[in-house]
Amino acid sequence: MRWTRRLLRRRPEPAPQHSETPGHREAKSALSRARQARREVEAHRQAVTHLAERLARERQRNHFAELFRSALEGGRR
Repeated sequence: MRWTRRLLRRRPEPAPQHSETPGHREAKSALSRARQARREVEAHRQAVTHLAERLARERQRNHFAELFRSALEGGRR
């Protein structure tokens, strides 16, 4: 029977919220700026990936052209 009385007992009120301090407001502001910056980065990720792949292909093409030119000129210098 004791457990039923515990269930029926009134629960305490939640603690009152404290007013935000200037440091708390600054931290929340910094967090929201960081979240916004992350969303922007995620939005541009695909374009950056395509550009990086294109640059890698160009670099490889230039590398093979240099090897071919070097072979025609009589070996590496």
